[in-house]
Amino acid sequence: GDHPSLKGTLLTFDTISLETKNHTLVKRPQCPACGDSHYLGNRDPLPVLLESRKKTFTADGGHRCVTPEKTLKQYEHHISPIIGAVRGISKVSKLKSDLTPTYVAGHNFASMLDSLYFLRKHLRGRSAGKGQTDAQAKASALGEAIERYSGVFQGDEIRRKGSYNSMADVAIHPNACMLFSDRQYQSRQDWNQSCPSFFQKVPEPFDEQREIEWTPIWSLTDKTFKYLPTAYCYYGYPKPSKPDCWADSNGTAAGNTKEEAILQGFMELVERDSVALWWYNRLKRPAVDLESFNQPYFTALKEYYHSLNRELWVLDLTSDLGIPAFAALSRRIDQPVEDIIFAFGAHFDPKIGIMRSLTELNQMLPAVISIAPDGSTNYNYSDELATEWWGMATRENQPYLVPDENTTPKRYTDYHQLSSDDLRDDVQTCVDIAAKQGMETLVLDQTRPDIGLNVVKVIVPGLRHFWKRWAPGRLYDVPVQMGQLPKSLNENQLNPFPIFF
Repeated sequence: GDHPSLKGTLLTFDTISLETKNHTLVKRPQCPACGDSHYLGNRDPLPVLLESRKKTFTADGGHRCVTPEKTLKQYEHHISPIIGAVRGISKVSKLKSDLTPTYVAGHNFASMLDSLYFLRKHLRGRSAGKGQTDAQAKASALGEAIERYSGVFQGDEIRRKGSYNSMADVAIHPNACMLFSDRQYQSRQDWNQSCPSFFQKVPEPFDEQREIEWTPIWSLTDKTFKYLPTAYCYYGYPKPSKPDCWADSNGTAAGNTKEEAILQGFMELVERDSVALWWYNRLKRPAVDLESFNQPYFTALKEYYHSLNRELWVLDLTSDLGIPAFAALSRRIDQPVEDIIFAFGAHFDPKIGIMRSLTELNQMLPAVISIAPDGSTNYNYSDELATEWWGMATRENQPYLVPDENTTPKRYTDYHQLSSDDLRDDVQTCVDIAAKQGMETLVLDQTRPDIGLNVVKVIVPGLRHFWKRWAPGRLYDVPVQMGQLPKSLNENQLNPFPIFF
C-alpha cells in the first residue's frame, strides 16, 4: 500500500555499504504524458519583464537576493546520482587551504552534441564552483550544473521554422554573435584538423537559404522578440551533416531571480570581451594595487600562493564599456617552467570583479599544483593547449601578461561605483551601457519548470568571446579608440595562442 514517507521519494539500497538513501522525485510539469497543458503544444513566447529585486547579499561572488546558504537549501534536492539534474557535488581535495574552497558538480553539458565520439572525447563531465567561502563555492557549483542542465535541448522549446532570408526582419545572423572572420571560414578545414580543442573549431559558413528552427529571444533594448538559430541557443540540438553554428555557455547564468541571472550573464559577456581585447592584441595593462582595497582575503591569498612558490598579480582590463574587468595571474618562481595560470572577472563592484578572478584562479590551481620529485609539474588537466601553454609561456616571452610599468597601478578609489541597491536597476544600466556603444541586449529564458532556479542566456551581438574568433569589429577598433594601439592590427598580427578554457 501507500507509504506517506515515500511520497515523491525514491529509496535506494546499496548492497555493498548496506546504506539506504532517499532521492527527491521531482515532477516535470512539461512532461508530454502527464504534464501541465500550459507547457505543452504550441504556445507563445513570453517577454522578459524586469521586476524590482532588492539586494541582500553582496559579499562574495556577485550581488544576490538571498545568501548562498539559502540557495543551497532551496535547490539541493536536485542533487542525486540516480534521478537528479545534478549527479553530485564534491570538494576538490588537492587544495588544503581554507582560502581556496572549490567544488565540482557533475554533469556539465556545456558542449553536448549528438555524437558518441564527442561525448567521450570532448564533453566536460563536471561543473566547477568558486567562492571566498565554502557555502558560496558549493552554491556556485550547484548553480553552474543546473545552468548547464537547463540549457540542454529537450524538444519542448518554443521554435519557429524558416530561413534567414525569409525572416531577415526579425532574425539575427548567428555570425553576428559568433564573429568568425572570412579568413577563418576559408581555412577552417586545415585549422579544424590541426586544432586539438573542440571549443576552437570553426563551423561551416551559415546557409541563409536553408530552412531551420529559430528560437525567440527577448530584446531588453527594443522590447520585442528577435530570433536566433535554435542550434545556437541550446546544447545538444540535433546537428545537420555540416553544422554551421552551435551553442556555448558564454553569457549563460543561473540566479535566484531572472534579474540576478541576467546581471551575472551580462558581466560574463563583459569579462570575455575585455579579455579578448587584451589577449589577442597583446596589450600592456596596468597592475591593480590590491592593498588599496583593504580586503584581508586578497592579502592572505597572495601569501598562500607565495607559500606554494608562486607569484600572484592582477591586471586591470577595463574597456570602453567602463565596467571594471580584471585578470588574475600566477606563475611558479622556483623553476624555469613557470606554469602560468590565469582567470578573469568583471563586475560593477571592482571588489567583486577582483574576487571573482581570484577565486576562479583557485579553480585552476589544482591543475598545476602537483610537483614531481625532480621539480617538474604533473599536470592534472587533459587539454593539449593548456599543457602546451604551461610548458611554454613565461613573463619574458609573453610580456602582455606583465603589468605596464609606465602606468600607475589602479587603486580602489580609481573606480566609479556603478551599482545600485536593486538588481533591476543594475540590469537596466547594463542595457544602457551596451546601447551607448550601439549594441543590443537580448535574453533567452532557459528556466526549466521542474527545476525552478532561474537560468538565462544573455546575448549582445558585437561583444567578443575570448575564444579565437577574429571577425572585424571591437577586437580591432576598441584598442585604437582607447589609445592603446596607434592603429588596428591585422589578423596575422593577433596573438595566435587561444584562451583554452
